[in-house]
Amino acid sequence: MLLLGAGSASAHQSTVTWSKVVIQPNGEVHYILRIASRDLYEALGLDRDRDASDAEIRAGEARLYDYVFSRLKVLGDGKPCPIADRALSILTQTERFAEIRFTAACPLPLAAVALDYQLFFDLDPRHLGLLQASYGDRTLNQEFTRGLGRFEWKLALAAPASLGPLDYIVEGMEHIYTGYDHIAFLVALLLMAVVRRRLRQALPEVLKIVTAFTLAHSLTLILAALEVITLPSRFVESAIAASIVYVAVENLLVSEPRHRWPLALLFGLVHGLGFASMLRPLLPAGDVVVPLLLFNVGVELGQLSIVLVLLPILVVAATRAPDRYRRLAVLGGSAVIGLLGLLWLIERVADVKLLSHYLG
Repeated sequence: MLLLGAGSASAHQSTVTWSKVVIQPNGEVHYILRIASRDLYEALGLDRDRDASDAEIRAGEARLYDYVFSRLKVLGDGKPCPIADRALSILTQTERFAEIRFTAACPLPLAAVALDYQLFFDLDPRHLGLLQASYGDRTLNQEFTRGLGRFEWKLALAAPASLGPLDYIVEGMEHIYTGYDHIAFLVALLLMAVVRRRLRQALPEVLKIVTAFTLAHSLTLILAALEVITLPSRFVESAIAASIVYVAVENLLVSEPRHRWPLALLFGLVHGLGFASMLRPLLPAGDVVVPLLLFNVGVELGQLSIVLVLLPILVVAATRAPDRYRRLAVLGGSAVIGLLGLLWLIERVADVKLLSHYLG
């Protein structure tokens, strides 16, 4: 009898937004965002949960922009792209929408465009964002949910034609010096290469390792930059992190690992794919062979400089105090490198940020 006398309850259904994104070869990202008028009451600061009128939407334009652009960002290679050409309109279809159009100008060269989407999650944990993104003839549909409000698309937008031969060499060297995961892999191999060896004995072992690594990553760098080989970026970056973990763990568990140069050859193939992701957006539209070779020369020079500086230090330390070197450098250093590799692996597989703000 109590149930028969009760009135009906009402509740606001979960919020939904619709986004359409078009990425242009010049780095411009054209964004169309549609929000149902029934979902705007908190963003506009209305007195209660109700449908916003046309007049209220237009009067609250500035407040709506503040809300949207504090929670929705377009990133070019990890940096926010400036927003321009904002426009607000009201669209009526099966229901009424506030439609926001804007352009984000991401500077070239551009390797990846990302969307950091956090709209409405602070108001509605069950919020859903529907996205359609396109670049050229490629289209992708994506859903944004709480905890998964990020989308990244790897691109190949060419750099300005003003890059000279020296620029490509410098870019290759910079990629090594800022590629902390590549450095960690190389250091993990070198730590064990000098165990129980003097400089004259260590040089052949290091030479085999560095040569194998160089040949392997040069091969896949060229093939991937020319788009003969194409693999998902997340798979490549995760495999690089896994290679670091593997070498570090082997250093910890095996007193004198053998066959390190075949290992460097195998994992070098994966690292070359990672190098290519940096090179691809720098290549001109035509005549890519010379820039490709020059970039690879830069990578090798950077790698060689690291080896030439680090190797004598490791040899001296391993020769003068072998037990301390094994305990502190090999075991301690490998543990640190293995932990870094594991954190990189977790964040790349799960798409979470653990080290990216500090170590790339």
